Amino acid sequence: MEKKKKEVRYSSREVDILYILWNAGKPMLASEILAADEKLKPATVNTALKKMLEKELVVVADFVKSGNVYGRRYKPTITLKDFEMQKFSSTAADLVTALSRNTDTESVLEELDNLELIIKKQREKILKKK
Repeated sequence: MEKKKKEVRYSSREVDILYILWNAGKPMLASEILAADEKLKPATVNTALKKMLEKELVVVADFVKSGNVYGRRYKPTITLKDFEMQKFSSTAADLVTALSRNTDTESVLEELDNLELIIKKQREKILKKK
């Protein structure tokens, strides 16, 4: 029997930090993450990084000298592409669940028609690029 992978929930701060790390393209100290977004506070970043380590969203890449102390540099364990695919899959699953719970068959059929049109347009766009 295949073991089902536990779904990871991301807080908005965790997502912010992941995007900072992806955009940097290199491991970063907490202080560098703070400097990348002026809205972030030190306690928020440290708490988020701790939780991200527990969820295995980031790992400690190495230790570097930062001023008079050594600091941890963090890197994401998931790529931006994989993250976006997870987000899309989750959203699609939520949509299917919502449609299956809706008892108004007319509105469900209308939504399915809209989805089919979106899928058709996207497929055509992809095929034009080839």
